[in-house]
Amino acid sequence: MLHAGLFDDSPRTREIIWNFMRLRALRVEVDVKLALGEFTIDQAAEYLKTTVPMDSETAHAEASAFASTPGQAISYEIGKLLIYDFLASAQRQKNDAFRLRAFHDFLWQNGNVPITLQRWEYLGLSDGIDAVDRLH
Repeated sequence: MLHAGLFDDSPRTREIIWNFMRLRALRVEVDVKLALGEFTIDQAAEYLKTTVPMDSETAHAEASAFASTPGQAISYEIGKLLIYDFLASAQRQKNDAFRLRAFHDFLWQNGNVPITLQRWEYLGLSDGIDAVDRLH
């Protein structure tokens, strides 16, 4: 929505969105440090509390959740990056024929299908599939 200019006239809304994006990135750091044993749950909670900032209860709940689901935060971030790459590829390939609404509808209708397979179906690009094949 930010990229589309939806909140250009609302600096406070943009600030809130940027703060949530920052929180998402910090969650990745906490997720990885918990998984590597570099943070205890209490250390992760304190880090979130002071860095985000957020209240103690929320910070502890977040830290506990990430400790019990290692890889969740980083997989969300990787998924977001894959979607951005898919979007950029669609815009490049379709050029003037690109319609954000059609792309968005396709993405939502196929939400449980891996992005690499969606790219292949929507754009005919098999680069992600080819990369997986090379691993074998």
